Amino acid sequence: MRSYDAVIFDLDGTVADPAGAITGGMARALENAGLPVPSQEELESFVGPSLFFGFSSVPGVTEEIADNLVTEYRTWYVAEGLYQARAYEGIAELIRDLYDAGVKVALATSKPIVPATKIIENLGLTSFFTALHGAEMDETVIRSHGPGKERIVRAAVESLDTDPARTVMVGDRLFDLEAGKACGLVTVGVRWGFAPAGELEECEPDAIVESAAELRGMLFSADS
Repeated sequence: MRSYDAVIFDLDGTVADPAGAITGGMARALENAGLPVPSQEELESFVGPSLFFGFSSVPGVTEEIADNLVTEYRTWYVAEGLYQARAYEGIAELIRDLYDAGVKVALATSKPIVPATKIIENLGLTSFFTALHGAEMDETVIRSHGPGKERIVRAAVESLDTDPARTVMVGDRLFDLEAGKACGLVTVGVRWGFAPAGELEECEPDAIVESAAELRGMLFSADS
């Protein structure tokens, strides 16, 4: 039996494994611009908020350069990178089973909504989502709101029209968990994403899970 009325999922690092496309695309854009490429660990820490903020943290990258890097990255990513994404083990099945159980499922991602929607479509999951929410395609609008994603999660909550106390936010980064808390949701951090060591614990979510099977056990309960 279901334990909650709705579940909101983050995308990259939670539902979709980018298979190196995001970090590889960032490295490619930096290399093409003749700029230093951070370590793989640093690149992974950029995954979550808009990449403008990640690029801006690279030494020597001005706001104008960051804008150019984002443009180059997006051009490549939309043409090639997003097609590399695969669902993490057990996640697609979980989303389908939540839908079959009458649980509303939504997406809340800081990725621009057009490629995010395409990824969900490529994974064959579109029909199982009640709503898809992502960032605007206009980078200036994204930047004006900063790296947090509360506005995106709140829009998802409003579209679901469910009790926040019976709605779960599932994500792999502090941006997901902080936004979920701000909206009064149950928060669950997943280990298989891009959070640096200790980040999930510092956020103090309601739960941290190691696998899709463990997440399933939390979202479905024989006692509910």
